[in-house]
Amino acid sequence: MSSDYNNNPLTEVALALSMAFFALMVLSIFALTQKEHKNSSIKSLAIDNNSQSKNENKKIPKVLFYFDNKFYNKNLKVWDLNTIRNSKEAYILAVPSKISVKQLFLIKTSLKNLNVKITQQTVEWENAFNKYITRKDHKK
Repeated sequence: MSSDYNNNPLTEVALALSMAFFALMVLSIFALTQKEHKNSSIKSLAIDNNSQSKNENKKIPKVLFYFDNKFYNKNLKVWDLNTIRNSKEAYILAVPSKISVKQLFLIKTSLKNLNVKITQQTVEWENAFNKYITRKDHKK
């Protein structure tokens, strides 16, 4: 069976468009024939300013820093990880830019039960830690 239309690309395009139109028609008919149940326990989803799910997304993660094999908070105080072992809070851990991949994996393994995202420390924070450590060493 040979036809003049077998190798015409416009025929293929027309066939694809007709199949898409048919699928949309079937979906439209299905949607229009569904009745809304007045006594249904299913409620519509609405997010307003007082919505609980919207307020949950506003939780600000706590920032931690890793420097010189220790964890610090934003006030440059040593942070004990044992206090947050089973915490449900979100954390952001900033690590120095020159950290080794091996050390990064060791840190990630030690924090595996926590909701922690790892990022790179800014130069300002690295300078602050360097000043803090050298000042602390001079006091000893």
